Amino acid sequence: SRLSDIQIPTLVIHGTEDAILPYDHGEALAEGIPNAELMTLEGVGHEIPEELAKEITQKIIIHLKQI
Repeated sequence: SRLSDIQIPTLVIHGTEDAILPYDHGEALAEGIPNAELMTLEGVGHEIPEELAKEITQKIIIHLKQI
């Protein structure tokens, strides 16, 4: 219920195959935080694969430049 108190743009990065925090948790965060954007990592679990590091880093940089 306090997610709506977050007043800065937020980037939620979540894998669809996360066994620790299921994907619907990431969706709930993105839906509950105003101005949140969800970056979905298809087929990715809880840990970020090395091959996606550059793409994720670029997304974070773009996000930070918009704040």
